[in-house]
Amino acid sequence: MFKFKSTLILVALLGFATTAHARQESEKLADCVDLPADYQATRFGSQYLLVKDGDNYYRLGFGGSCSAISLSSSVKISTEGQANRLCPKATKISTKRDSCDVREVMRVDEHEYQQYARKNR
Repeated sequence: MFKFKSTLILVALLGFATTAHARQESEKLADCVDLPADYQATRFGSQYLLVKDGDNYYRLGFGGSCSAISLSSSVKISTEGQANRLCPKATKISTKRDSCDVREVMRVDEHEYQQYARKNR
C-alpha cells in the first residue's frame, strides 16, 4: 500500500513538473515583428542577443558565436534593409564594425529573459 501511494505521488509530481516546464519553453517566432525605436538589447555572451520590447521578450540565436555583439554595446536589428524589423528569417544584427545573421528568433517569457540577463551581469 505504501509503495502504491509513493508511486502515485511521484507520478503527480512529475506531471506538475512537466506542465511547469512546458510553460517556460520558448517558442519560435512565427511572423515578423516591428520593434519600437526604444527596444532594449542585451547580449548573453556571443551566442545570444536578448531583446525586450515592452512586455515582449525575444532571444536571438546566431547558430554559434557572433563577434559583432561581443565588441559593441550598441546593435541595430534589421530585416532586408528595414530597420527595427525582427523576422523568423533574414534578420541581421549590425554594429559599427561588423554584422551577423540571426539564425533563430525565439519568444521567451519575462522569467527566462531575466534569467539570461542576470547571468550576463
